[in-house]
Amino acid sequence: MAPSSQSAPDDDLATIDALRAPLARTQAATSGWLQLVKAHHQMIEQAFDALIDEGGRDFSRCAVLHKRLSYLLTAHSVAEENVLYPALAMCGLQSDSDRLYLDQAHAKVMNALLDLSDEKCGTDWLQKATQLRDAVLRHAKEDEEGELYPQLAKAIDAATASKLDMAYRREFVAIKPL
Repeated sequence: MAPSSQSAPDDDLATIDALRAPLARTQAATSGWLQLVKAHHQMIEQAFDALIDEGGRDFSRCAVLHKRLSYLLTAHSVAEENVLYPALAMCGLQSDSDRLYLDQAHAKVMNALLDLSDEKCGTDWLQKATQLRDAVLRHAKEDEEGELYPQLAKAIDAATASKLDMAYRREFVAIKPL
């Protein structure tokens, strides 16, 4: 979001900090890949809640909140798609891995439609954002955290878990917020 002539420098700095915070938290995290994924899911849920709750009341913040959410969704999906989904396939869960890719592709399309919408942050837009939130959180909490990632964690040894952890972090932080 380009600063407007009405933006205060403090607002611009707060926006930049909000976009960079997940990157800093990821770099500072000391837990393994599964705990980091769960932390990212929590960040995404919080970003959705802020967008839908605060964005619905304060249209001037809505674009900033959507940009933060979009960054989180992109960085997280790149890390999962490049590291964790192939690991699932290598552990014999190919059809589940394929389904997760399709779920994320669908979420990317839904988010792009929000981004391209002429009517930002209105009632219909927020309803579509809520539908996206529901789909993303169901995918994250039920499919990934609830079933597939625990299976992956049990199927791999410590050395592989360490490789997944490093690769997941590398892919997440490669996506720069600004």
